[in-house]
Amino acid sequence: METPMDLRPKLFIDTNICINVANGTIPQAEWQRVRQHIEAHYSYQISAITLKEVLAKISRGKDDYFEENKKSLRVLYDAPQRAFLPYPAVFALRTVLGLKSVARRSSIPEEELYETVCKALFQASSKTQLKDGVQYPNRPGKLFSFDIDHFDRHENKPQIEHLDLLEGMRDGRVRMPDPMKLAAYTMEACGQASDAECCRKLANALDAANVFSRNLGKLSKSNHAHLGKRESDWGDIMQLYYLCDESMHFLTCDEKCRNQTQGSPQQRRILLYRDLAL
Repeated sequence: METPMDLRPKLFIDTNICINVANGTIPQAEWQRVRQHIEAHYSYQISAITLKEVLAKISRGKDDYFEENKKSLRVLYDAPQRAFLPYPAVFALRTVLGLKSVARRSSIPEEELYETVCKALFQASSKTQLKDGVQYPNRPGKLFSFDIDHFDRHENKPQIEHLDLLEGMRDGRVRMPDPMKLAAYTMEACGQASDAECCRKLANALDAANVFSRNLGKLSKSNHAHLGKRESDWGDIMQLYYLCDESMHFLTCDEKCRNQTQGSPQQRRILLYRDLAL
């Protein structure tokens, strides 16, 4: 007997799955089996980070490949039932501390914005048309415009800052990540005053992200580490924020998240795609 959708464990997928299905590395028939398994056993969620990374691929692609590059977005979006997740820090403060009113600055709720952006992208025939405006979903006569290149530049800033921090740790200018300080920074970045008790709760709930950050900090001190190739690690850390919800699961093709979170009890909710595809 199927479990009601609101009682099912939650699951979101990594960007690498979207790309691998779109380019054929993951066969369509295999993906359909995995997708059916997800639909039968989980409440399907769309991560703000996965969406950001898929949109970045579209933004950085040439106009001639606009439709081709939208394939990854269709893999992410096309599900009978889906729910968009807000930005990881916002999700964590709502989930762990009950701060339901926390939100990123936007004229409409973040989750509604993501849904609208996806629908607008599917309508648009080019980045230029998307920027100029397409028919606003469900609002006749109103145009919705989205500058995907501006979005990519803005959302890529944290990744650049992440590399600067790693280089600082290598040089000894920046201390190793501290869970309490990271919790305080997360709260303050969302416009919330931090206190010791809230930071303690948040730090405990972000255990996998903190373990990954600590291991990455240690790796940065190695002379053999190529920090320029570690930009994507920022996205991995952010994805792990969603595991603060004890019902949330993360499906990825990348074993790195599992390996770098060894010792965290949240590691068991990081699922490898190959295991579901068997």
